Amino acid sequence: MKAIAVAGGKGGTGKTFVAVNLARLLSSRDKTLLVDADVENPSTLFALPAEVKEVKQVESFKPLIDEAKCSKCGLCVKNCPEHALVMLVDKRILYFEDLCSGCEVCKLVCPSSAVNRGLRVEGLFKYGSYGESLDVVVGELKPGIRRSGFMITRLIEEHRGLFEKYSYVVVDSPPGSGVGLLSVVKEADVVVAVSEPTPLGLNDLKKFLTLLERVEKRLKVILVVNKHGLPGGLERDLEEEASKRGLPVIAIPYSELVVKSYVERRPIVDLHPESQVSKGLVEVAKLVSS
Repeated sequence: MKAIAVAGGKGGTGKTFVAVNLARLLSSRDKTLLVDADVENPSTLFALPAEVKEVKQVESFKPLIDEAKCSKCGLCVKNCPEHALVMLVDKRILYFEDLCSGCEVCKLVCPSSAVNRGLRVEGLFKYGSYGESLDVVVGELKPGIRRSGFMITRLIEEHRGLFEKYSYVVVDSPPGSGVGLLSVVKEADVVVAVSEPTPLGLNDLKKFLTLLERVEKRLKVILVVNKHGLPGGLERDLEEEASKRGLPVIAIPYSELVVKSYVERRPIVDLHPESQVSKGLVEVAKLVSS
């Protein structure tokens, strides 16, 4: 199994576009799994008309305090690492669900067994397929929940066994450079860094490549310059940044065909296989699989 993280920093560079088309190309070679780890705004199912076959609710622990058993000792409050529990003046325990990480420390330290196991819904895992050799897993955080790092970690940990059943696992990573992205990158063998020739694209690419240097494993990194050819674009700056680090660069030209492929909800490599965009994506697939 080869794990490929499609990432790159800021949102809107075209990570999902590259991930969907890369997974489609690799699936023509062998069985491939596409994982959408952009849990706050998953969009692979809008770019790929995969048939969703199963939806699983993702739950985590939340404390339910039995006031009749509670001795008011305060150990749950003192030991809560997230400070999600507060003891009021009248000794009642106040629970802040947004702060809770679901670690269950409060339940473990309670000498009166007054903390019972409750469950809260964090989001969904969706399972689907496209064609005979491309399967899809999507992680989707419940609106209003601020635990994207938790959701991404669960998405990876609960599906490691599934990953091993595929020759290629392509992960559409979340934007930014936070803990969720780091969780994805640590699992990868290859990183496809997708950027765009804009000042923001260049700035975030530098941050992302710095993050990769902190990962304690050798990673094959490929830079994809999406929307190549934009008027006044910073293609040369991106290429210089890649050259400093010895990274191969593949250009994906700006094209209205990309917009049309989104409207039709089909990979551009299927709709327009002879286009320059598709040819660039084929080069990415060759580098990834070599």
